[in-house]
Amino acid sequence: MRRNMIILLGITLPLLVLLGCATVKTDEEWSQFKKTSRERTGHELLWEQSEGEEASIRKEITEILADGLSRDEAVRIALLNNRILQSTFEEIGISKSDLVQAGLFRNPSIAALFRFPLDGGSTNIDAIGIFSLSDFWQIPFRKKVAAAQLEMSMMRVNQMVLDTAAEAKRAFDGLYFLRLGQKQTEEILTKFQEINDHVKTRRQFGFSSDLDIYFSQVMVVEAQLELYRIERELSMSKAHLDRVLGLNTDLTDYRITQSQNFHLHELPKMEAAWQQALSHRFDLQMARFKIAEAERKLALEKVYVFREVNFLLSYERGIEREEVFGPGIDIQLPIFDQNQAQIAKAQHMVRRARKRLQALEEQIKEEVIRDLERIDLHKTRAHLLEDQVIPLRQKALDYTSKWVNAMQLNRLFLLEAQKGLMRTQLDLLQTQRELQLALVDLERHLGGKLP
Repeated sequence: MRRNMIILLGITLPLLVLLGCATVKTDEEWSQFKKTSRERTGHELLWEQSEGEEASIRKEITEILADGLSRDEAVRIALLNNRILQSTFEEIGISKSDLVQAGLFRNPSIAALFRFPLDGGSTNIDAIGIFSLSDFWQIPFRKKVAAAQLEMSMMRVNQMVLDTAAEAKRAFDGLYFLRLGQKQTEEILTKFQEINDHVKTRRQFGFSSDLDIYFSQVMVVEAQLELYRIERELSMSKAHLDRVLGLNTDLTDYRITQSQNFHLHELPKMEAAWQQALSHRFDLQMARFKIAEAERKLALEKVYVFREVNFLLSYERGIEREEVFGPGIDIQLPIFDQNQAQIAKAQHMVRRARKRLQALEEQIKEEVIRDLERIDLHKTRAHLLEDQVIPLRQKALDYTSKWVNAMQLNRLFLLEAQKGLMRTQLDLLQTQRELQLALVDLERHLGGKLP
């Protein structure tokens, strides 16, 4: 009997060890993830997992910043170095670990009882080994659920890549346009100071009134206040861009080099944009996966009616040294708890996932319509300001200047004409910024680069 038990254990234990030999590797998932991200953003990704990779990233960032920072380079650095994004990459490893764990059998257990006679004699031994049979039909369902979770994790991280790229563009544009606004406001302030000085000079000879001086001084102070506001916003905008790029203090002294190009892509029509969003949006794909995941969980809960079925191996050696060895089975009978509550819960989760998908599709359609309308609005506004309003403002300024110099108009008209032109130029700059932001939003809401 002992010889038979040793043979059985010699066969069973190596088999169990082989079943338990599973390692967590993410090479395949990361390769697939990088390919998708490259197609959507045009940039390569690097998952920082060692000091060597950290040093490599820092070296590349230093080289990029050496000759200034362009908009595309800002996106590149953000995708390499954004701290939130790098932390999100770890979700791939976490979900892959859960998938490996879902495919593992529960460890068998052994219980033994030793009885020692008080009046002498042989020791009585009871031993039992337990192995879960229910794992054989539960593991395939658990693996399907974990595989879906891994797929959704990769989609979430892919969405995070797109969000990070969009945030880098918005942060760069914010800083870029503020600096243009700062330059224009400094020019406005210089002009107003020159006008103010000229008004004071004319006042000495009786050609200007106190009212002219008051108005010219107010315009100077207003320009100073506007410049101060822009300088404060520049400081906040710079801090925001540094954070998005994940830059340490020693790397934040860089300059913006790229001149913005306002040439627009040929934008897709509403139906084409909608179809692209349906096929490219990661949150939509996640919503569809959540339906599949909920359906798998429902199937798993139905399997869990027989939650515990265990295979037993029992060995006993009696006081008279007789040995008994044999198999057994332990079944948890579903008399009171038939898992009906969890099955009902899973059914509700399936219906909820389907309804959320419908709601998300409606939300995305609204987002795409809003983005296209915003782009059209700002594009039209920028065109009218640049081609019509500013030329008319310039003509009004030229006309006013001519007749003020001829002493046929009060100098207040010249001040207002100058102020109107410069305010319109700042309005154009703000409109161009809003146009760029709308394009970034459209790109993100379509799930990738514009077609």
